[in-house]
Amino acid sequence: MASSPDQSLLRKHMPELDVLRGVAILVVVLYHGLYHAGAVSSNRIGQLFINLTVFGWLGVNLFFVLSGFLITGILIDSKGKPDFYHKFYLRRALRILPAFFAIIVLLVILHRMSFRTATFSMFFLANYMDTFHLVDAYFPLWSLSVEEQFYSVWPAIAGNVSVRTLTILSAALCVVEPLLRWFVASGHPSLGDIHMSTYLIADNLALGALASIFARSRFGTLRNGVRVGLATCAAALVILFAGLPFGILHRTNVFGAALQTLPWNLFFTGTLLLLLGLQSPLFSSVWTAPLRFLGYISYGLYLIHMLVNTLYRWSVLHIANTSARNALSGAYTQLILSTALSILLAWLSRRFYEEPFLRIGRKPKPAPIRSTV
Repeated sequence: MASSPDQSLLRKHMPELDVLRGVAILVVVLYHGLYHAGAVSSNRIGQLFINLTVFGWLGVNLFFVLSGFLITGILIDSKGKPDFYHKFYLRRALRILPAFFAIIVLLVILHRMSFRTATFSMFFLANYMDTFHLVDAYFPLWSLSVEEQFYSVWPAIAGNVSVRTLTILSAALCVVEPLLRWFVASGHPSLGDIHMSTYLIADNLALGALASIFARSRFGTLRNGVRVGLATCAAALVILFAGLPFGILHRTNVFGAALQTLPWNLFFTGTLLLLLGLQSPLFSSVWTAPLRFLGYISYGLYLIHMLVNTLYRWSVLHIANTSARNALSGAYTQLILSTALSILLAWLSRRFYEEPFLRIGRKPKPAPIRSTV
């Protein structure tokens, strides 16, 4: 049955979100496995690909937009219910904490993280690693800390203001945050890290929140999703190309420090709305199944992949003999083998460790027993 252009953007299951999660984790893994790891290739095309993976760090921004979209939607849909806070935080805890604590314990056991750093990380302060001098901080935990700090305040806001006020607050964050980054980069670095401090990058999440509010409004139709998505992507490209002469691609000057992520966040938000508006069968087809699978295991894969990369390089350097070291130390060999192992571990974690906790969160609350007397 063909979709009506006036049909709502939202459905019970939206495979587009799984595909976008898959894209986000894929580019992050490529970035950490190649460019971030200092990989080099003797092949010109191979080196070009390694250089292009520098943009993989933006996968985290895509995760932030998706998180703002999903979490704001959950909060709006459950607003006014008596178990509003309890249900939200219980489900978030069951989703986040089991794998989160497992990776911290594993890092401590393997002597990759001190007890001091583990303590700060367990309180979701890893995004302030420089402030607390956490020299052995596990890098993937910084973005998780940002999201958890977001979760700590956004439900209280969303649960106590109207949707209109929430819209105004989200839009205000999108304006204020670049100005704050500009101020910090202009000579006030002690006020925070413009890349990791939650109060300086909240526009990532706010854009996702605005998309979620739009999708739930009377304007949130398939037709409007395509229109607004295309317009937002176009605006992102205009800002990006207009900002190129001013250094928008890097943070070496104030302009780039303040606005580097803005066009990308807009582009991700526009892409999200566009894909939801298109409602193409492609996103539930066999062609996108690998990306949907990566989206399914994205949380565990994000947590484990850098540790696996590190252990792989250490084992090749310290355990393998010379011939094996030469065979296994190539950039793409390392990427393929360590990523394959990371995917396997992430799938095992999701299937046999995380899912039992998630089922607890999905159980419906038992109905109260009514007296027949």
